[in-house]
Amino acid sequence: MIERLAKWLRSRGGKPANQMLAVEFDDAEIRVRVLEGLEPDWNQTIAWSNIRRVCWQDGGMLSSDLIYISLIEPDRVVAVPTEARGGHELFGALCERNLFPEHVWRRALADTSGGMHCWPEQ
Repeated sequence: MIERLAKWLRSRGGKPANQMLAVEFDDAEIRVRVLEGLEPDWNQTIAWSNIRRVCWQDGGMLSSDLIYISLIEPDRVVAVPTEARGGHELFGALCERNLFPEHVWRRALADTSGGMHCWPEQ
C-alpha cells in the first residue's frame, strides 16, 4: 500500500488529494474513504485503540506530507496524505490523543528535509 501511495502521489495528474480521499473520525474510530479515482481497498476503518505507532513524513514543497498509522492487529501500516479531506484534522486528533506528542509534532512540522518522525520512537 505504501508503494502504491508514493506512485499515486507522483501520478495523480494534478488532481488534489482532497478530491480523491476523505478522512473522518469520532470517539471510536477513524474512517478513510475514497471519493474518486482510487481503488476501493483505500477504504479503511481504524479503531483508536488499535493504533501502535504514528509517523509523519515531510513531503517537501511539491508533495503532500504523509501520516503513517501502524496498527496492532493486523500488523500493517495505513498511509494518509495530510492533503486528503480531513487529513489535517486527523493529525490534530492524533496529537490531542497523545498518539503524537507535542515534542515530536513540533520537531516534525519544523522539518523540511523529507524526514520521518515517529512516536513512539524506536
